[in-house]
Amino acid sequence: MWTVCGRRGTAGTGNSSGRGNDWGCVNALGRNHRGIGTRTALAALAGAAVVTAGAVAFGGASAAVGPAPAPIVQAAQASCLTDGAGLCTVTHGLGRVPEVIVVSANTPGQFNGFMLNTVQGSFTATTFQVRAMFSQTTPKTFGQIWFSYAAYATATAPTTPATTTPTTPSMTPTPATTSQAAS
Repeated sequence: MWTVCGRRGTAGTGNSSGRGNDWGCVNALGRNHRGIGTRTALAALAGAAVVTAGAVAFGGASAAVGPAPAPIVQAAQASCLTDGAGLCTVTHGLGRVPEVIVVSANTPGQFNGFMLNTVQGSFTATTFQVRAMFSQTTPKTFGQIWFSYAAYATATAPTTPATTTPTTPSMTPTPATTSQAAS
């Protein structure tokens, strides 16, 4: 929608608004409305300047660089049947022991909710364990659980050849023998 703004009235004469010389606007529907105030306009201009400055300042920093070498990551959904202690063993495909595994329970609406944690010390190169609990003291025993996980392992760092410092052979003086001393 378009808007036309202009000065209402002239200096020293009356005008229809009764407010002296101020700015007014008429929009596309022909309705009169007062324009934005000077303070509001300056505040909007200052806000736009801050946003522009922020975009310029952070524009060059947008090419984020992560750790080198990048970690190996596997994310998947899984389900399993817990044992009598609420434990379940999950197979992963990282091929090495994960550093971190993040789990999140996915509970279908008709089933009871449960808390889900990884079991400390259970990470291997092929599996890890999770424990499902209804409360801090009540495990979800012999029940089906559904969850998502993300497993992170460090990538093998490139090996650098060991550098050796060259040694200079030292000259050991040969002791003089009697035949050399007579000459």
